[in-house]
Amino acid sequence: MRSSSVLVRSVVAAVALIAAGCTSSATVVDRPSAPTIQQVQSEPANGPRYRIAVTNFEYRASENPDIGSGMADMLSNALFNTNRFIVLERQALNEVTAEQDLSNSSRFKKETAAPIGQLEGAQLIIRGAITSFESSCKGGSLIIVSAKQACVTLNIRIIDAASGRVVNATTVNATSANNSVGIIFTGGALPVGLGAFSKTPLENAIRNAIELAVNHIANTKL
Repeated sequence: MRSSSVLVRSVVAAVALIAAGCTSSATVVDRPSAPTIQQVQSEPANGPRYRIAVTNFEYRASENPDIGSGMADMLSNALFNTNRFIVLERQALNEVTAEQDLSNSSRFKKETAAPIGQLEGAQLIIRGAITSFESSCKGGSLIIVSAKQACVTLNIRIIDAASGRVVNATTVNATSANNSVGIIFTGGALPVGLGAFSKTPLENAIRNAIELAVNHIANTKL
């Protein structure tokens, strides 16, 4: 949950943007403290928090797969920053298994090898699809009505890994001028595949879309 101090800083940042006539609401404020490595390692696999995995986002309108994987990376990071889930690696899982195979070969000290057979399965799978990714579109805003803005639309599905059932689905519509109260969980530099949009209105729309998506997932009753 957001602390009162975070809310105060967020509101102040939002008011400052409106007063300055700025069309972007992607203001980065302090994020909740992430757990330490020791805390993550000691987290029980069958504890109160769901084990969750994010698959690469589908984006058929582009031949660049890095856009979809970049959005998935951002959502994974944001879900981790909520401290509401045990987030499992899926985009680079082959790197984890390759390290296990390599370290368990005869070339490495046995006492330093990553143990095999301890990978955790996901309870929930997040599947995303990018249906709109535009640098110039007409979007609604309380700041500038009908102005040209960058727009990002995501379809998000939450899937029960045990049954394969879709337990929740939503559509996230975000613009570079969403009337949100700051960015809480979606900080840091843009990942590979999205770096070309840094410091543009599309970066603001991307961050707003991920922020809306992570808040929806975190507040969904399952």
